[in-house]
Amino acid sequence: MKQLALFGRWTHRIDRSILNAWKDFLDNQGVSLLVEEQFAEAWSKVVGGSWEFITFRARREIEQADVAFVIGGDGAFLDAARVVAPIGIPLVGIHAGRLGFLTEVPQEKLIPLTESVLHRRYTLDERSLLQITTEPPIFQPEEGFALNEVTFSKSLTVEMILIDVYLNGELINTYWADGLIVATPTGSTAYSLACGGPILTPQCANFLLTPIAPHSLTIRTLVIPDSGVLSLTFRSHTGQIQIALDGKTTAVPDTTAVALRKAQTALKVVRASPKGYFETLRDRLAWGSDRREW
Repeated sequence: MKQLALFGRWTHRIDRSILNAWKDFLDNQGVSLLVEEQFAEAWSKVVGGSWEFITFRARREIEQADVAFVIGGDGAFLDAARVVAPIGIPLVGIHAGRLGFLTEVPQEKLIPLTESVLHRRYTLDERSLLQITTEPPIFQPEEGFALNEVTFSKSLTVEMILIDVYLNGELINTYWADGLIVATPTGSTAYSLACGGPILTPQCANFLLTPIAPHSLTIRTLVIPDSGVLSLTFRSHTGQIQIALDGKTTAVPDTTAVALRKAQTALKVVRASPKGYFETLRDRLAWGSDRREW
């Protein structure tokens, strides 16, 4: 491997000594590092401008990268995934956030992990993506997808909205609620979980329909196959709703028709550690821990 890309959000949780040592390691290995422009600016301030970084701003500038790294929390991971997923570059998440289901690798393992990556001692996990199309068109095809969830919500806090949801043309339900989350297995531990939804393992071939504050006690999360097409229409007193792709929100008229399906491409995630998904759940959710004294 000759070229790596680096994404990130600079926070006080990043151990700059580890990051500096990592760059020295890559230089000694003859590996070129392309750094996202904003992250490079923050990194330069920390090191006092003593290094020159090769920076990038657009997706086309890293198309030749072998692997992309992202350091931070899940928000940083989602931002990086939006860039690399359409061009098929594998992504590695380095944990420097608060919780972090997606950025699994601790910072102190950065150099050993990179050695494994450079020698191709890793496997690739594929994470399903949700593709959204609308009428009239709102999202560009290369931008209209989500790794965690697509959320439909009201535009004002004082109102509810009505959402008619169909699977392959068959009416599922008319949701009267603050909104609706359509989540992937990856997103089952994100917003959907906070709204009472279940956890799916990443390999599940399903999507979740999780209502946000539904106006009925009998409405719960519905698990559906990811092989179908969801169609949605809306009604709102304000004439507007909000559509969020992994938290990136756009206001649209409630006359907008939406279709959701599994994207043809998937996000490739590098796994070079023996740490499994359930270990991540136990760690992040404190499963099995008990602070009571026996």
